[in-house]
Amino acid sequence: MSKFVMPITTAVLLFPLIAALITAPFLIYKYRKVGSVPWLHAAAMYSFVFYLMCAYFLVLLPLPADRTAVVAYAQTPQLIPFQFVRSFLAETTARLDDPSTWLAAICDPYMYEAFFNVLLLVPLGAYLRYYFHRPWWQTFLIGFCVTLSFETTQLTGIWGIYEHPYRLFDVDDLMTNTLGCMVGFWLAGPVMRVLPDVRVAARQAAERGTTASATRRALTFGLDLALSQALAGCGYFAVHAVNGSRLLAGFGIEHATFWTCECAAIAAVFTLFPVITRGQTPAQKLLRLRIVRPDAAPASAGQVVCRYATLFAIVLLPAWAFGLVAGVDDIPTTPAELRTLASLCVHDKTALTLIWCAGVLAWAATLAVRAWRAWRGRAPFIMLNGLISDTRIMTEDGIKQIRERTHVLDVGKVAELEQRIAAGGTSLGALMERAGCAIADQMRSWVPDPAPILILTGSGNNGGDGWVCGRALAQAGWPVALACPRPPEQLSAEPARTAAFEAVTAAEAHGWPLSVLVAPTPEELSREFDRASGVVDAILGTGFSGMQVREPYATWMQLANRRRFHGKLTRKRIGGARHPQAGKRTPAHAKGAGKAKDAPFTIAADVPSGVSAQTGDAALPRIYADETVTMIVYKPGLLTRKAAPMTGAVRLAPLVDDVERYLDAMMQSGRVPRGRAREADLP
Repeated sequence: MSKFVMPITTAVLLFPLIAALITAPFLIYKYRKVGSVPWLHAAAMYSFVFYLMCAYFLVLLPLPADRTAVVAYAQTPQLIPFQFVRSFLAETTARLDDPSTWLAAICDPYMYEAFFNVLLLVPLGAYLRYYFHRPWWQTFLIGFCVTLSFETTQLTGIWGIYEHPYRLFDVDDLMTNTLGCMVGFWLAGPVMRVLPDVRVAARQAAERGTTASATRRALTFGLDLALSQALAGCGYFAVHAVNGSRLLAGFGIEHATFWTCECAAIAAVFTLFPVITRGQTPAQKLLRLRIVRPDAAPASAGQVVCRYATLFAIVLLPAWAFGLVAGVDDIPTTPAELRTLASLCVHDKTALTLIWCAGVLAWAATLAVRAWRAWRGRAPFIMLNGLISDTRIMTEDGIKQIRERTHVLDVGKVAELEQRIAAGGTSLGALMERAGCAIADQMRSWVPDPAPILILTGSGNNGGDGWVCGRALAQAGWPVALACPRPPEQLSAEPARTAAFEAVTAAEAHGWPLSVLVAPTPEELSREFDRASGVVDAILGTGFSGMQVREPYATWMQLANRRRFHGKLTRKRIGGARHPQAGKRTPAHAKGAGKAKDAPFTIAADVPSGVSAQTGDAALPRIYADETVTMIVYKPGLLTRKAAPMTGAVRLAPLVDDVERYLDAMMQSGRVPRGRAREADLP
């Protein structure tokens, strides 16, 4: 046991800082890519790096005294499987029929060494399943490869650093370590039910990353200011390196050199560089922010200059001007008027400083109020210089989303747009194929394991998207249960009927895991909800309107909401007095209601069922989705704030590359107005 104490102690004392240094680049990369790093990801990655370091050094330490040391027992690899079992039985008196020998057997070195070999990679298996979402076979392979690297490192004397092996290559260690990795994988399953879902945290971070938060903007400003000060210092020393006192003899005294370099560096970082890069300071370019107009259009050079000139005029310019003017009194050639002004500044230094500080504090107070209102979600965070220059700071992803939402097409015009696309060579069947595959790709990104997926389909073309999605998921190995109100051959909508027939035929021919539930009972559907790790809502599409959903879809949606908000364990039976009435408020309306930890990830096709794609009004019941994949163009109702609880994150699947061309053609023909999403409705 003592040989484990020293490595563990060394790891505990030295590795926290090293693990932080290794984790920092990953967190910086994630912050640059996403714009937000959830604490769960940071803690998981840090603990994972720390664990790997501890595990590896537990295998390597203690080291021999010198490079040429020969450890006798380590020179011949142990290649006989289960040799430790034979040694244990041969060297102990343990007997299964004699309980008095069990305690001594447990304390035997063979026993606790095998136990620690299993325990060593238990955390690795848990991390692979919980954080990295690896299936069991990948976990097995990774665990085996990691264990093999341990044993190979021991066999080669840390890859040649030592001339002889100093630790035994043991095939039993290879087996027990791999077993420990799989034990961790199995134990992670129940633990994941109580731990936060890292995928949900990632989605929330991605949503926060599309907005330029006050923290992110303050960080970029601080980095830019630090860069400008570094440039000013370099310029100051460079001037003195070429005899700056003579060079600046006509401008003033010594400190004028500093103020000149300071102003030049500020102008270079906050004016020249953004003008060249079309709205990005160096730090904004690093963290993927950009200065744009309120509609996400590129800001002009004059607007960029006005934005930062206003900022520095409020914060720093009075101090710089005071320093420059106050210093000219020492210049012999200074005109009398300027000398008088300098004397006034020096004489009234305290009063001028107080006035300036009062102005800055008042501006800072209004800034804090606007930041607080933005944090509370009551108003966007817009600084005074942004209002004066008519500019905003947005993320690259946020700009992309806003520009994608340039055209918000009325639901009544969507069918005409689809017909124009079909006339251009892309059939409605091809559009449905691309739509279903887009939903399937999005579901696989959130449910990476081949876990059960439940797809709810209607009788229209929105249901056809669900059939294509089910076929694509089943083809990739995901077990799919598809609920439909009637058999595929009885669907009236085309090309939905063709898509359903092709999905069933292909699944039967190739043996794909696709099961079709025709008009399932509430009990059957409830069991599928309990099994599902993901749900696709393809019941009602953009054609839905009204305040009441008909059966059987109303019951399906009630089951979906019950599974979402109550979870699997507290599921109530359907029927009798406990059956909720159609007009009863759903749990989502209750104060403090939230998604159950074991609820499946839900994706809505085009629009959540029960939500009007035109107005955003919601019927009873309605689907609450984690994400909505809308097709071709955005619909007005999806961008309203009242629809946000039902839509979740809204993703656009353009389906064709030249949607803009068809929209422009409709606009020129006067069939559709060119519209934009309102700024208040944008994320």
